[in-house]
Amino acid sequence: MRFFILVWCGWIPMAWAAEPAIPVRLMSQTVQMPNTGRGDVALVCPRKGAAMAKAPTPAAEPSEIPGDDAVNEALQSATNNATANLPAKPFIHQPLLTRPHGWRLAIWGDSHMAAAFFSDQLARKLVPVDTLVSSRFVQSGVGHGGVRGLVRKTCLSGEWGREMAYAHADAAAAPGPGMTSLVAKGSGATLAMDLRDAQGQPRHNSLQLLYHGEGLGSTLLAIRVDDETETEVSLDNRAGPHALVLQTSQALATLQIRVVSGQFRFQGIKLPEAPTPPPLHLDLFAYPGATVGGWARSDLAYLASWFTDQPYDLALIAFGTNEGNDPRFNETTYRETLNKALGNFRQVFPQTQCLLIGPGDRGIRVVKSKTTKSSKNSPRKGAKPPSKGAQNTPSTRSGPSAPAAPLLKYSRIHAHIGHIQTELAAQHGCLAWSMQEAMGGVGSAYAWARKNPPLMAPDLIHFTPAGYRELANRFMADFGLASP
Repeated sequence: MRFFILVWCGWIPMAWAAEPAIPVRLMSQTVQMPNTGRGDVALVCPRKGAAMAKAPTPAAEPSEIPGDDAVNEALQSATNNATANLPAKPFIHQPLLTRPHGWRLAIWGDSHMAAAFFSDQLARKLVPVDTLVSSRFVQSGVGHGGVRGLVRKTCLSGEWGREMAYAHADAAAAPGPGMTSLVAKGSGATLAMDLRDAQGQPRHNSLQLLYHGEGLGSTLLAIRVDDETETEVSLDNRAGPHALVLQTSQALATLQIRVVSGQFRFQGIKLPEAPTPPPLHLDLFAYPGATVGGWARSDLAYLASWFTDQPYDLALIAFGTNEGNDPRFNETTYRETLNKALGNFRQVFPQTQCLLIGPGDRGIRVVKSKTTKSSKNSPRKGAKPPSKGAQNTPSTRSGPSAPAAPLLKYSRIHAHIGHIQTELAAQHGCLAWSMQEAMGGVGSAYAWARKNPPLMAPDLIHFTPAGYRELANRFMADFGLASP
């Protein structure tokens, strides 16, 4: 163990750091792929067969966003109830160190980051418009709903399984760069990707196909570039992390991988970097449903093998929503998991500046009120007149009432998660920033949902694209990077 001081633009956190993880050796083999540059690069996904009929599910009761009165009542109840006190706001924002020669940024997170609206806005603020943003990795989460990244289009056919380090032991023992794996479940499983840039131009004459060697048996792949003839490749299957280097004479646009036989655990793609460092390099390793448990469970020596070259300047670690959604959520257990995860992060990236991003506020939808307010006070035709003495006073509430406590159930959990993140971030030489506090604190999800245009998605968990952009703007402003 050693004591280190991280100097960050005048802010000096102190933490105990473990010795850096020693990466296991990354094994590689190189294949020259035929590519004349004249092939049809249009990627057409095969048509899927008809989906199996599912048993009908009962229709859910119509729901809606709680009214302002109900939300205010819940907030007032939480304020008055001494046992419901929320943690004090511990967030102190410091300016991030300006990078005159460009940023190297990595983001690990859940669905909030996977959709890339947040990171896209960061890029717009960090570099001039139309500036090329480079990336090294295409994570194995490609093709999953809610994951947006370098790949313009992804086609998956045959049987594949997705495994995440936070939930699967095999994925934790052999984690990819994004701590996810795409596992072929039999011969014929095919993965195809359009790797052209945002302008539709091919840029790379080589790439590394990352995979895990199982250490037994043999694996045969049929690989095709730009609709050229397939090339069969027998993989080096020694146990451990591998990189199959594919080289082409012309810049490649599309890549297709078909499993002919054997086991194949796809860990992602690593692209070459430009000779001149770009103003912004950004790798996005976010996946829907992910938790920081991936960092706590992964084999560090294996994970470090993917990152032995140019280090990152800054890493954003954005988890917490899925932890808070667990009905078994326990603050003590979460604190222990996060502490281990940050210690592990420091072993893989001992010199990288890190910043934890806490979850946003979360609301709860309520059963839709069956009463509607008429525009007139007169009774409907044929309706009985009100009895003598009865009052005809339509409600002025802006929505249905609901029990106070449930409306803030997840808000309070997220507030505690943010507080724990801030405490542990300081202990590991990191900063912390809370999406919930940036929104306005506990209960702010309801206000964001009622904005025009809405900043909160209808589920009151996620955000609209405009909401993610607003959060990114506030993040930039809080750390002195840009004005919203």
